[in-house]
Amino acid sequence: MKRTMVPFLLAAAMAGSVFAQQLSTTPASRGAGWEKRVANDAAKAKQGGWELVFLGDSITDFWQNRGKEAWDKYYGAYRALNLGISADRTEHVLWRLDNGTLESCQPKLFVVMIGTNNNGHRKPEQESTADTVAGIKAILDRIGQKAPQSKVLLLAIFPRGATPQDGCRLRNEAVNAEIRKFADNKRVFWMNINDRFLLHDGTLPKTIMPDLLHPNAKGYEIWAEAIAPFVRQTLRASVTPDHRLDQAWWIKRFKEKQALIRQGDGELVFVGDSITHGWEGGGKEVWAQNFSAYKALNLGYGGDRTEHLLWRLDNGELDGYRPKLLILMIGTNNTGHRPAVQERPEDTAAGIKAILDKIARKSPDTKVVLHPVFPRGEKPDDSARVRNDKINALIKGYADGKRVVFLDFNKELLEPDGTLTKEMMPDFLHPKAKGYGIWAKAVLPVIKETLGK
Repeated sequence: MKRTMVPFLLAAAMAGSVFAQQLSTTPASRGAGWEKRVANDAAKAKQGGWELVFLGDSITDFWQNRGKEAWDKYYGAYRALNLGISADRTEHVLWRLDNGTLESCQPKLFVVMIGTNNNGHRKPEQESTADTVAGIKAILDRIGQKAPQSKVLLLAIFPRGATPQDGCRLRNEAVNAEIRKFADNKRVFWMNINDRFLLHDGTLPKTIMPDLLHPNAKGYEIWAEAIAPFVRQTLRASVTPDHRLDQAWWIKRFKEKQALIRQGDGELVFVGDSITHGWEGGGKEVWAQNFSAYKALNLGYGGDRTEHLLWRLDNGELDGYRPKLLILMIGTNNTGHRPAVQERPEDTAAGIKAILDKIARKSPDTKVVLHPVFPRGEKPDDSARVRNDKINALIKGYADGKRVVFLDFNKELLEPDGTLTKEMMPDFLHPKAKGYGIWAKAVLPVIKETLGK
């Protein structure tokens, strides 16, 4: 939606008189109480491990109350940090960045919106559009210096005032017209979601921003939904290798499996999560009956998601082992551990594709049997089951019938009406011996054909 701006106001705002005070670019404190708040935020930031950091003023700050429900819904599964402080202007954010806020804080993504208080607290003769723009540019530069690997989603300053002719609204839009130029679509990305808050005539309704400045719960939901695709794509955890080195049992298992891998001469490998891990539990007798004649190795780890398997592959899993046949099933923990707003079926499928690609590079002569993610939940319309079915429809296309074979026996685990019984999977997720028997029966023909036994 195009906005009509008052020409003389825009011209004056961009003039940037030589007498204008560069308050916006000079780091400034707001006193002892404020510095205590900054120190507390800095201490949180120094804990590290953050994936997503919001930086701004009260509009960002209020995610913690008015926006809490949307924050929990959209960002609760991420390691997300709110660094908004009410009434801050660009110079205050600069002071924070210069005084420990980003020490040891290297998130994958910053979401930055700042500047409405520069325009709302100062008259145009005190701070021009060029001054506010310079302050925002200084913040982007500081982030680039202190967190060079982080991406930044720079948001347009939100609409302010009831109508498009409101003075603060015009000043904010003049700033937005300039700061959008800072996006290089490599490190800094631009997004203007302002139209989502407005009516068709440009009016800002109080049903979204009661004071014509700060969003209410509905406004925060609009904000979160608008940027969700970009956040999800940028933080796409499913394709970013990650470890679980904070869990002693996982480290122990990884070391034990590495010792077996180093022995080499593998024929058959099962790779996956707890369902594969379960061959050593509920499926132990079935394994002994069907696979004892082969040099078979179980590389299932309870709780693993696609990113954990990618890390394992990057850190020695399969190195030098080069099995003739690898049986892969992974993904149920991606859907089971993350809400749909954080990880779509397409994201999980991308993680599985990354695993297949990595296996092909590490062990190009290995044939892969790719299983669909097993049924989850008692009924066909269970949300986790539906998400897994969508993943399966996507990953089926990764099989070429030669190096990668898609082997689907999910229906054999279910009743005719699609129900999953406790006799098959007591928790509607992990098979009992009966389920492992069905699995073994399904894969044995491929095993025999590939290994010649």
